[in-house]
Amino acid sequence: MTDWTCDVSLVVIDREVPDDEIRRWWNSKETPLLYDLVAVAPRLRLGRVLDTHGDVPGPARRVFSLLFLRGTTPRYVVPRLDDELIGEILAAYQGRDDDGPGTQQADLVEVAAFLATHRGAGVLTDEDEEP
Repeated sequence: MTDWTCDVSLVVIDREVPDDEIRRWWNSKETPLLYDLVAVAPRLRLGRVLDTHGDVPGPARRVFSLLFLRGTTPRYVVPRLDDELIGEILAAYQGRDDDGPGTQQADLVEVAAFLATHRGAGVLTDEDEEP
């Protein structure tokens, strides 16, 4: 098995995005509109997602999973930062005893400030794979 690592960031999308573009984003397919929006979006690096012969727990992985779930169920959307989602993201980002080393980058206070600053906007995760 190959080790796999990527950096996960929160990105803020503060405009309407067509449904077909959102569906493509969550299904990892070509979506030039969202690629362009994400490239210039405000972002906060959360940390690393590690896969070393199985998933390694960590805050960034939990936030990625949460936003993927919120963005794909029951329909494809760009989740909006309301009080409920902000609370869920902060709970998911809390460090845990079984988190892999080096999986958390941002401080929880920094994450909370970023989310509060962008309350009401859409939020996605963006991944930068490492070789």
